[in-house]
Amino acid sequence: MKHLVLTIISFLSCVNLFAQSDNKGFLFFFKVDSTYVMVDNNKGHGFMLEFKTDTLFQIEDNKIIYDNRKLLQVNVVPFSEIISNPKKVTTVPKALEAFKKWELDYQQKVLRTKLKSGQEFYYRDNNKPFLIWWHKNPPEEKKNKSDYNEKEYDPETGTFVEVKTLNVTHMLFLNFSILAEKNVAITIPVFEDEDLNEEIEKMKKIANSVRVYGSGILDVDVLMNIKESKEKYVLRDSLNFLELEVPEWFNVFKVFKPMRDNLFWGAFPERNEVVNAMSMIWEYKSDTLTFNDFVNKGNTILREKRPNYRLIEESDSVLRYFYTSDNGWFYQQNVYLKGENVFCFINFTATRNTYDYNIGRFEEIIKKIKLK
Repeated sequence: MKHLVLTIISFLSCVNLFAQSDNKGFLFFFKVDSTYVMVDNNKGHGFMLEFKTDTLFQIEDNKIIYDNRKLLQVNVVPFSEIISNPKKVTTVPKALEAFKKWELDYQQKVLRTKLKSGQEFYYRDNNKPFLIWWHKNPPEEKKNKSDYNEKEYDPETGTFVEVKTLNVTHMLFLNFSILAEKNVAITIPVFEDEDLNEEIEKMKKIANSVRVYGSGILDVDVLMNIKESKEKYVLRDSLNFLELEVPEWFNVFKVFKPMRDNLFWGAFPERNEVVNAMSMIWEYKSDTLTFNDFVNKGNTILREKRPNYRLIEESDSVLRYFYTSDNGWFYQQNVYLKGENVFCFINFTATRNTYDYNIGRFEEIIKKIKLK
């Protein structure tokens, strides 16, 4: 039987963290082997991450118990609440440090004591910054040794067993940005029987699992299908004329009614606080809809609005166009695919600085589409 280890901690520095902000979110969890996948599916700041643990359960909106004894908190706070003049903060690392100062100042004010802190920046893939920081907990008042041991009934043996009580020596934080607009803070206690450096390394593993997927609502059913079955998710239309093996890295968004049922869309891996998107629509060949009709539905308007709208690939079954926004900030492609029974339109939208990062992934998706 695994016993819940009772801990002596400062509740002001742990349970009531982030009392300055109302940042309730919708968190969804599911377990795969010894890993829990957590999804924050709030529109406008969606993200997911993974925890290596055998036990995890949620007690409140942003308060979670894991490893049978630890209180983990997940909080999302807009940078606008943290920084009085966001225009003066020109980089994400500086914004993350601003959150650290904001939260540390608050804790020191509540506890009425100076807290010794430290920090380390961790850059995943030499790109996305994560700020890992910590502060020491105020020392606990000394108590009698007997106060540090309690009894808990063990139904397996029918006896009372001693449960050791541990102090929390540090509070440890993992901070990252969502599209340079919001700060996510993961917070855990570090007990006296744990090594701070080892816990920091665990935070880096969590950082490696983070996905930011932007403003769409993630299709959690698809995510669970991919994670649990360890197989590729295959999209098929209702008549089985279209098939797409969706790559594991693609974040599939949920399509809500009354939106059309022939729509598939989602997001590519984040780069430089930007998420590129792709949408796909298909229609069936008929006596009243030819491939030329299907293509010209959108092309006529785009040719009028985008002088740089140009053909970059043409064959019997593929038409591909490239164009940019008026200010040159967005780079886009429109791809038209022709099957014997179905026509498919795919749009890829990126920024000028992220287009090259994901264009290869977009090509991978195009090659995986099979039309009949």
